[in-house]
Amino acid sequence: MTTDILIIVRKGPYSGFQAAEALRHANGSLSLGFRPVIVLVDDGVYLAKEDQAPGQSHWLSMSETFDEIIARGLYENKDAPAEFYVEEESLHQRGLTPDDLIESLEPVDSGKVAELMRRYPLQLIF
Repeated sequence: MTTDILIIVRKGPYSGFQAAEALRHANGSLSLGFRPVIVLVDDGVYLAKEDQAPGQSHWLSMSETFDEIIARGLYENKDAPAEFYVEEESLHQRGLTPDDLIESLEPVDSGKVAELMRRYPLQLIF
């Protein structure tokens, strides 16, 4: 039996360590046999932006890493694949569309986010 873990990412990839830590925990949870359910809200939606370019900052682009975690989550355990969501309102507020993001993220409304938070008692919020 796989244990589900809800990982909510609220912070953007270049504003602090939270987004990178969310990815680290998602990757680690896969290695330990957990099934991550990842939800990007607020500035966390920037984590999934295709072809990120952190510019001259000391930050690294995380879109490739996130893409690799999505591939692992979807294909390593085909009986219980990981789930990946992005909140539509957060995208809209930041002028993004699902076409601006890496693949395999399902756009959902805030009601679905609330439902996921009720369904999964084991949660990490970054």
